[in-house]
Amino acid sequence: MKQLVIPAILILLAVSLFVLGVFEISFPEIFNLVDKLEAWQYYLHIGIAETILSVLLLAVAWKMNRALTERVLEILIRVGIGGMFIFASVFKIADPKEFAISIAQYQFLPHDLVNIWALILPQAEFWFGLALIATPYVRESTLAILGMFACFIIALVWALALELDIVCGCFPDIMGAQSKTGAWTTLIRDLVLLVPTIWLLMRKNKWIWEKN
Repeated sequence: MKQLVIPAILILLAVSLFVLGVFEISFPEIFNLVDKLEAWQYYLHIGIAETILSVLLLAVAWKMNRALTERVLEILIRVGIGGMFIFASVFKIADPKEFAISIAQYQFLPHDLVNIWALILPQAEFWFGLALIATPYVRESTLAILGMFACFIIALVWALALELDIVCGCFPDIMGAQSKTGAWTTLIRDLVLLVPTIWLLMRKNKWIWEKN
C-alpha cells in the first residue's frame, strides 16, 4: 500500500507544481499584484524553482514505484502537451489573418511564406496535438511537435537577438501573456516543455489507455 499511495501523492504534487511553474513563467501578468513592478521580478524565479522541485519529487516517486510513475506521467504529458497545442491552434485557425500578422512581426520568414505558414502551422498544431492524445503513434506525433518547438525557439531567439518589441502570438489575449517584450518568458517556457516532450519521444507507440 505504501508503494502505491506515497508515489501517487508525490506525483500529484509534482504535476501541480510543474503546471503552476509553467503558468508563472508563461503568464506572469496573471500573478502580478504589484502595479509598479514587472511581474517577472517576482514570479519567474518562483516558476523555475517550482519546476525544479517537481522534478525532484518525481525522482523520489520513480524510485519508489517506477511503473506507476512512468504510466501516470506518460498519460499526463500526452494530454497536457497535446491539449496545449490543440488549444493554441483553435484561435489561430479561427483568425489566420491575425496570426499572419504575429508571424510577420518576427521578421524571420520571407514575406511570400508568411500567409502559407499562418495556414499550415495551426493545422499541424491541431492534428499532431490530437494524434498525441487519441492515436497510438506517440513517437511520430512527438517528433512533429518537437519540430514545431524547434521552430518556435529559433524564432524567439531571432526576435530576442534583434531586440524586436513583439507580441508572442502563441495564445489568445484572454491568457494575459500577450504583452510585448514577453518573448523571453515564452522562450523559457518552451525550453522547460522540451524536457517532458523529449522524454515522451522515447516511449513506445501505444494507445493512451494501454499498459506497457
